[in-house]
Amino acid sequence: MKNLIIILTTIFSISCANTDLPNDKLSDLPQIYGDSTMNEKGKISGLELLNILSVRDSAIVRVEAPITSVCQKKGCWMYVDLDSNNEMLIRFKDYGFFVPMNSEGDTAIIQGLAKVDTLSIAWQKHLKEDANASQEEIESITSPKIIFSINEATAVIIK
Repeated sequence: MKNLIIILTTIFSISCANTDLPNDKLSDLPQIYGDSTMNEKGKISGLELLNILSVRDSAIVRVEAPITSVCQKKGCWMYVDLDSNNEMLIRFKDYGFFVPMNSEGDTAIIQGLAKVDTLSIAWQKHLKEDANASQEEIESITSPKIIFSINEATAVIIK
């Protein structure tokens, strides 16, 4: 029994060991959500994506863009800015992962199939509800909207 206590204490001590970085530096490291093998290689800017989607209806990409809003219910979608006039809706494959709800203002690299899409009235209202919009704002939605989207992002890196 005494040996078991020593072994458990040793394992606990090792698992609580300090990392090579101070705690204030751990939060500065990029965080990967979804496919943990994703990296930044081949990333493009939002403007480059817009240029691609001007001649193609879709493209598998890794696009880097600032996060402008995140679902405040559970982090199951986010919007990113592609340029000063265009944003893109990101949803995650099979709800297999979510992003932190406090990610607004961070930069993300999103991997997935980007396309021009139509957002139904019901989905627009759902997104507004998740974003805690007023009832008046939700009820003002009366027509589908053409958007840029990645409906099944396979991975996201948040810097």
